[in-house]
Amino acid sequence: MSPLYRLIALLLILIPNAALAASATVIGYHRFDGHRSSMSMPMAEFEAHLKYLKESANVMSMDEFAGYVERKERFPPRTVLITIDDGWSSVMDAFALLKKYDLPFTLFLPMAYMANPAARHNLTREDIERLKSWPKVTFADHSFSHSPRLQVGKHKNHETYLEFLRQDLAASRQRFFEIFGYYPKYYAYPYGHTNGSFSALLAENGYELMFTTDYRPFDGDVDPRAIPRLGGHRVTAVRLKEIVESD
Repeated sequence: MSPLYRLIALLLILIPNAALAASATVIGYHRFDGHRSSMSMPMAEFEAHLKYLKESANVMSMDEFAGYVERKERFPPRTVLITIDDGWSSVMDAFALLKKYDLPFTLFLPMAYMANPAARHNLTREDIERLKSWPKVTFADHSFSHSPRLQVGKHKNHETYLEFLRQDLAASRQRFFEIFGYYPKYYAYPYGHTNGSFSALLAENGYELMFTTDYRPFDGDVDPRAIPRLGGHRVTAVRLKEIVESD
């Protein structure tokens, strides 16, 4: 076979596969209307996000997403994963819209504040029971304390840091089991960053996927211990469309 024919044959093999290549967009939200926070998002803009995603994207559940990562498969075009951090009470406002648009989503929860009467701005036990009744919610771990001591690169004594990580993780897992009756498989790093020690500790405890910030699109070869997320509060629905459809 001549070099030209070999090149044509190679292209015929690659082009169909290339057509299937796609990145996924993981979106991380935090607070919604009525909160003084740089990470708060107006509900009207959030609904505009959801309307676009319902009509034009492939919104996966966390377990579906994890399957693609485990198999190292490229995601279908316009794949999106919706996540919400911190378990603020305004999650319930977002929940109403997510149900309206029938979209799956994941809650990353700092367990010290969940179903805690002293944590007046976080999800109550009644809120959590309502969320449990919706089959398209995935509950996941976001530490126990969300303490600044969990921040990567802030410690002079590495052993002290590791011991705090272990204690916080043990407390989080225990509280998670008390509330949900099983142990979590997914974790979002407090403050959005990780290192080898942090991710190794999570892997040793059975966590399958771990999420950072520092968004970039990615395909099925993403590092399961450092999956980047887009800050939902940072983008309009128009910009979100551009990002999701840019691949």
